[in-house]
Amino acid sequence: MQHSWGAAVMVAITLCAGVPSPAMAAAYVAKVRTEAVLDQGWRFLFRQDGSAEPGAADPAWRAVTLPHTWNRIGGHIDKAPGYDDRRGQGWYQLDFKAPAAAAKPRRSWLQFDGASIVTDVWLNGSKVGTHRGGVSGFRFDVSDHLRTGTNRLMVRTDNTAPETKGSATAETLPMGGDWFMFGGLYRKVSLVTSDPLHLELDDHGGPGVYARTLQVGDSSATVEVVARVRNDTGKAEPATVRYALLDAAGAVVASASDKLQVRSGASEERKVTLAVPGARLWNGRADPYLYRLKVDVLAAGRLRDTVTRNIGIRTMRFDPDGGFFLNGKRLALHGVNRHQESGENGWAGTDEELARDYALITEIGANTVRLAHYQHAQAEYDLADRLGLVVWAEIPLVNLTAPHGIAAATPAFIENAETHLRELIRQNHHHPSIAAWSIANEPNLMGLWSPLKPATLPLLRRLAELSRDEDPSRPAVLASCCGTIPGETTPGEKQAGLDAPPEAVDVFGVNVYAGWYYGTTGDLGKYLDRVHAHYPAKSLSVTEYGAGGGLTQHSDNPLGGPVNAMGRPHPEQFQAHVHETSWPQLRDRHYLWGTWLWNMFDFSSPSRQEGDLTDTNNKGIVSFDRSVRKEAFYFYKAHWNPEPMLYLAGHRYTRRASPFADVKAYSNAAEARLTVNGRDLGTAACIERVCRWRRVALAKGDNVVEVSASLAGRDMRDRAVWQREEGPGTYRILAGQVAVTDTAAGLHGSDDFFTGGEGQLLNRAGFGKRPNKVVGGAQDQGLYQAWRTGDFHYDLPLPDGEYALTLRFVEPDGKAGKGQRVFDVVAGGQVVLENVDIAAEAGTMVAHERIVPITVQGGMARIGFVSKKGKAIVSAISVAPR
Repeated sequence: MQHSWGAAVMVAITLCAGVPSPAMAAAYVAKVRTEAVLDQGWRFLFRQDGSAEPGAADPAWRAVTLPHTWNRIGGHIDKAPGYDDRRGQGWYQLDFKAPAAAAKPRRSWLQFDGASIVTDVWLNGSKVGTHRGGVSGFRFDVSDHLRTGTNRLMVRTDNTAPETKGSATAETLPMGGDWFMFGGLYRKVSLVTSDPLHLELDDHGGPGVYARTLQVGDSSATVEVVARVRNDTGKAEPATVRYALLDAAGAVVASASDKLQVRSGASEERKVTLAVPGARLWNGRADPYLYRLKVDVLAAGRLRDTVTRNIGIRTMRFDPDGGFFLNGKRLALHGVNRHQESGENGWAGTDEELARDYALITEIGANTVRLAHYQHAQAEYDLADRLGLVVWAEIPLVNLTAPHGIAAATPAFIENAETHLRELIRQNHHHPSIAAWSIANEPNLMGLWSPLKPATLPLLRRLAELSRDEDPSRPAVLASCCGTIPGETTPGEKQAGLDAPPEAVDVFGVNVYAGWYYGTTGDLGKYLDRVHAHYPAKSLSVTEYGAGGGLTQHSDNPLGGPVNAMGRPHPEQFQAHVHETSWPQLRDRHYLWGTWLWNMFDFSSPSRQEGDLTDTNNKGIVSFDRSVRKEAFYFYKAHWNPEPMLYLAGHRYTRRASPFADVKAYSNAAEARLTVNGRDLGTAACIERVCRWRRVALAKGDNVVEVSASLAGRDMRDRAVWQREEGPGTYRILAGQVAVTDTAAGLHGSDDFFTGGEGQLLNRAGFGKRPNKVVGGAQDQGLYQAWRTGDFHYDLPLPDGEYALTLRFVEPDGKAGKGQRVFDVVAGGQVVLENVDIAAEAGTMVAHERIVPITVQGGMARIGFVSKKGKAIVSAISVAPR
């Protein structure tokens, strides 16, 4: 949402409750605290380096409006339009007039809701402060620097990468991560004014008022409220702190007051307990009921300051065997991870974009959200409160737990980590949606590839203790990876020899990508059972799982071969397969207190060239621009959202490579019906909310595919049109490949119709750049990027008749010689190619093609590959009528 200086004066923190009318409310608040939003009239200048303040008259300055970031990255097959991944210094300049409410003796504060990463601020030529951390709010007292006339505000934001020599961010979290650190003033900037006697504004960005539920009984609940009062009047002041808890209708349901003497230049803390009879509980998605807590400071017969916060009364409990309990009842938490990116605008998202994202999160039926991997905007936690979404909140201690190239955390690094944690907790303490404070994500994951492995556990224990001191009502948690089970090498990782991060906390999560980066999805449940058995006293969750999904990349059979997880392609159907087979294993393990799929939305990541996008992590179940819900989205919607729904998978796979298709729909109905070109193919049971029809024949030309179902009196239909360019007697198959590929020899389907053998890739992307292997003499490299090997055969439904069988081979072993791999090819029970020896016939890494006639009888062609020495192999198979 865009704000204007013309709004002049508005309520500072939230709406004030308990005031008879809006007009009276505005007048009432204007006497105490005001906020003027500074979003218009800014000028911006980027500089790669240099510490000197640029000249105000430099013509390179350009006009911008907040929120703003100069970076633009991700979401496109090539570089994004206006691509800008520069990391350095972004300078901002604003001339503004102070409002009358800022006149002394009142106090004035510049409030930054988010500026990335290290921020230096000057007002009228005087430096007023530095903030190190790009994700939390902060304030600077500018009372002694503000002028009654025009003021010049200069801000330098620096998002230089921490590993850069001399970087201002060298000891500022995070040291790295699988996302882009956008630079700039990407959240709101305001001028806040207050009475000299006020609720604390210099408390790590917190509101000076903190509340938590102490107890919920059968007839009442108790809420503890802490207020911190600051005296900047220049003399000691007696004051009264007045507390009122109001229900949604504005009626006071509990109140208290407390008298105190506040020394000049000091802060005093007061704590009261409010008894709430017949309390209505904040109960997640079922009933996210909110009260308003209003705290006033009065002195000398008048109101001096007031702060209002929405709070919820609830209890949360974590059980190592029973999972998560909200208000004494078990609640199975299932939800999504979210980065604070908004699509093309990156971190500089609007309120409307945030509301759009959360509409999608609630549409899918999630009841929890993990806000990764850092503190998000207050508006996001507010939305979670109102929508009833349980929140995992996190600081950006990600991957490395010490500065780059240093074997142990430095004092400045430790201090910065603690500051991030204090800011997260104090700024968000009042949110009922927050269940836990996360102190780290995958700490020391980079140690797997670096000779430096800082001692992780001491820092994690220090942060966990700080979290408990700051807020004993919520557990300290972390998300672990790669070494969760001491002494056991995690599948697919080089070595697990790291500290065991869960030792620092009693509640934790694991990031596990079975079936994507390593193993198969069937490994997921077994792995979790081992973790649970190793840590029987700790509450376990799954904080990340998932797979990439490209909107333009498709598969006829997601089990056709290995996926190139860190490269291309990433078929959308493979992503759906990973989620379809992972979710039941997670749901049925009741000891898990929560599960969060990775990720709700595609997001920028400059280290990734994957799927069909560049600079993008495409594990989102919704596209980068939010315009497309991927197939996996509808799978979860069928499970999590009780509203009747039906979705036909394959809307984007319209140009079909195979004459037969496995048709799939997602629905929460018991069964669904399929028709193709008006022909009724009957009903299928929707098992695990997936309705399937196997080997459905497609005609040449357009095929109108329609599914229908009924639930709760609602008739539902979905349809798509799939095209076939060839008749029923033509097949083109890429052996061992999981994705459909357009080649110089025509559109080839992914591997399908096979029994036995193993798919393997010629080029598998990984960490670090390596040159791709090239097949010599290839008509198209895409025909030889994988192969099936072993003893295997293909059963191809075909009309009876005469066909040409084209087989494409490559010997991938550069050291293989004549006679080391020998096999026969059998068709129709007859050997059609005998003693195939690719190395002898063509050499190694050279394309080799054979064409043989075959005869089909009985409507089926079985093409077999029989090993004689070594393992049989084939890269592509084509069948066409002769």
